[in-house]
Amino acid sequence: MKLATFYDHVKDIAHQEKISLTEALQRVRTLGITHVEVSQNSLLGREDELGRELAYVGLGISTIPSYFDFGRDADVIKQSEPTLEAARYLGADKMLVIPGFFQEGDSPEGQARQMENMASCVNRLAEKAAGYGVSLVMEEYDSPLAPFSKTEGVRFFLDRCPGLSCCFDTGNFRFAAEDELAAYDVLRGRISHVHLKDRALSPDWGSHKATAADGQALYPTPVGKGVVKITELLSLLAQDNYTGLCTIEHYGVDSMWAALEGSVAFCLAQPGAFS
Repeated sequence: MKLATFYDHVKDIAHQEKISLTEALQRVRTLGITHVEVSQNSLLGREDELGRELAYVGLGISTIPSYFDFGRDADVIKQSEPTLEAARYLGADKMLVIPGFFQEGDSPEGQARQMENMASCVNRLAEKAAGYGVSLVMEEYDSPLAPFSKTEGVRFFLDRCPGLSCCFDTGNFRFAAEDELAAYDVLRGRISHVHLKDRALSPDWGSHKATAADGQALYPTPVGKGVVKITELLSLLAQDNYTGLCTIEHYGVDSMWAALEGSVAFCLAQPGAFS
């Protein structure tokens, strides 16, 4: 396995450490990180600039988190083509598809229709993306309005979309009050990308709070410093011969550089996990 992190985290490092973005990218590269995850907002309209930034320090793009509204708008080409064009231009081969969200007050029947619409559009997107050399992944998203916020929701889309695989986010099952090891058993075999995210029960590293489905307050923390069973999950991934990228994620920490250093050190200390 190899390590990545979020481009947003690199921007936070530049801001917090009062250094240039190029210096922050170089620092991240010296940790052994090989790729960054770049969202649509950081990508579209600045493809040339981003390409130069990453090429200068030798970083690739792990995946592109991409938001759509497929539950209400079935125009897949209009919504996806700019991102797919940018992905091909920059050599990115994976898109994290976020196909839409429910709205407060949606009826159960309306939610069911939206989920079917989303699945249909994801299938069409997978066909189109393949022509750009891009594959699709989906994570269990930490929002109660996401139809894929729980294991069963992700499984719903995987079962209906053969061109879709799972981005296993280690920390988001806690948000849904689910056990991450049980979730792994359900999703293993379809995992082609990983987000390494831990969750703390106290605000030692940052006060940004997420409230889980069971009412538990969750806070950001470096990987290995929280309550998520990261060591066990990395061991399972290694046993299953996963050799892809693991993107370190800790949005909301007060010191992004210190958190990233700690996360990388923890990951590299796991026997046989990272090359």
